[in-house]
Parts: sequence; C-alpha cells; structure tokens
Amino acid sequence: MSTFVSSGKVFVLGAGASAFAGYPLATGLLSFIRNFNSFEVKTKEKASRVIGKLNDAEFFFSRSVVRDPNGVANLEELLTYLELYHSFPGTLFGLNPWDSSDSADIRAVITFRFLEYQYDLNKSTWLKGAHGETVGKVSEAWSGRIKPGDVILTFNWDILHEVILWHSGLWSYRDGYSFKCDAQGQREQPSKTLILKLHGSVNWVQQDDDDLVAYIADVKDFFPDSEDWNWRPRYNEAQADSGRKLVLPTYLKDISSNRALLDIWAKAHRVITEARELVVVGYSLNAADHPARLLFGTALLENAALDRVTVVSPNTGEWIGFLGQMNKQVVPVRQKFEDWVFEATPPGPAG
Repeated sequence: MSTFVSSGKVFVLGAGASAFAGYPLATGLLSFIRNFNSFEVKTKEKASRVIGKLNDAEFFFSRSVVRDPNGVANLEELLTYLELYHSFPGTLFGLNPWDSSDSADIRAVITFRFLEYQYDLNKSTWLKGAHGETVGKVSEAWSGRIKPGDVILTFNWDILHEVILWHSGLWSYRDGYSFKCDAQGQREQPSKTLILKLHGSVNWVQQDDDDLVAYIADVKDFFPDSEDWNWRPRYNEAQADSGRKLVLPTYLKDISSNRALLDIWAKAHRVITEARELVVVGYSLNAADHPARLLFGTALLENAALDRVTVVSPNTGEWIGFLGQMNKQVVPVRQKFEDWVFEATPPGPAG
C-alpha cells in the first residue's frame, strides 16, 4: 500500500453487491454449491463425497436442531453446528463425523464452483453472450462510480468486482489486492484502486496458513490481455491449497489463524480509520459476525472525523443501531446494488 494514494472514499461490499450477476446471498449458498459440475475425475469425486456428507448433515440438522418453521437450514448455520459438534449422536452421521478434511474439501468445492461460474459469466458478459447486456450495463455503471484512489473492502469470495474494474482499467492483479506476489504481474500498470478481501478470494493460492499469498491463479482466464507469462491450468492451482485462504461461512470465524488474512484485516482497519467517506453496499452486518463488528466498531471509534455512513440495501439491517453507539449518522439508501449504481445523486442523511 506504500505507493497507493487513497482518495479517502471506502466502499464495503457484501453478497448483495454480487447478486445482480447471479451470485448467491447467504440463504442461497448451499443450493449454489450443490449445482456443481466438473469433468475432472478427482475434483468430481471430492465434490460428490463432501456434498453428499453435507446433505446428510442437513437432513439431521433440519430434523433436530434448526428452529426455522419451514425446516430450512442455511449453510452458515449448518457449518457452525458441524464445526462445533462434528456429528449428530445416535444417528448414522455419528459414525462418520464431520472433520477438518471435510472443511478443507468444502472450501475446495466452493473455490471451483465460484471460479467455474465466473468463467462462464466472463464469456456471457464481456464476450457478449445471452445475458451479457444486463450484467454488462450494471458493471459499466458501477465502474463509473469508482475513482482512482478508492478502496473496496469486500466479504465476498468471488472475483466479479476485480474483473469489472480490470476491464475498466482501474484495477490490476499486480498490486490491487494490496500485496505483490513476487514477479507476477510486474509487466502490468500499478493498480489505481484497492480491493481488500476480508474473507479471502477464490483465486488466491496460499502454500501454508503461515504464508502470505503465493500467487494469483488463473490470471489469463479471468483478466484478458494480461501480460502475465506464468500461465497455469484453469482451476487446478486455485484448489491446490484446499481453499485455506477462504473464511468459511460459520459463526466461528478465526481470522488470526491465517497470516495472509490477518494482514488484510489490519490494512482494512487502517483504511476505515482514515476514511473520509464510507459507503456500505449489500452487507447486513449480521449480529453473529463478531470479527466484522469488532473491525468496524474499533476503527470507526478512532475515526472521529467521519460522522455519517451511507448504507445501500433494501434493509439497513443492524447498521442503524450499531452506528448509533458511535454517534455516526446513517444515510439509508433502500435500493439494491444494481438500482443504486445508476443513481446520479445520493440522498441526504436520515432524519
């Protein structure tokens, strides 16, 4: 970040900022990863095993644990239970409990599924396919809102926004994640914007939990016309680290166990404390997401100069009460991301 000059404007993106392109919200994540298809035998076998196990766990969870009147479990609740208790005693699942290898495998499946989806999206959008016009227009409007020096903090694993800003010339994998991977991308121009990915990214490869990100995978598949000469086969390398760079959707998030992510969160804290404008888009600030609440709470308390935060979402969620504790005003924009990006003039603060 030493050569990057911040504009002072910070965007915080949640799942709602990628939903316009077909990426799932939290409630749809389980069905999204179930829709898995691969021609690679080992990948297909791994996915079949772990998704089958997840389906079995969901059956027992929905019968015995979940309190939803419709009996529907989302992936976050299910994985939280599995990481805490590992099994359902007295059931067949108790003979084959969930373990750390299952968590690693589900990360690998998520990595493949998200990259596969983005690969198809690239073809249908930037190569002008079936639904490319709608996604392309939203992408163009969004990139028009981003200016050099802006910083994006995102909790999303997908690389949709990197792809959008790459096409607009505002972002580069060379240093746009706030770090460099040795000589990779040195032929590219420095990035004009930063994307800090607080829950990791499906295209990062990390050799060990104690390492920083070793390289950005599949560059030529997702960032066309790149000058990167270190080409690797699509998807394989991104799964090689068992997805350890991804924070699983559970209530047991431990950022401190991963060196690369801890570094990103430290940078995010600094960015928020120095922000002159903060815009939250499609992120609800779940009451159970303690790491995120601690990040925003401590950083915003340090930023006395920032007196208001814009929250773009049909539902402002927890933000009004949360920010009120810090005497920050909320500017609610009750729109979906794809509607908001076309608006020219933001509204005033809430009365």
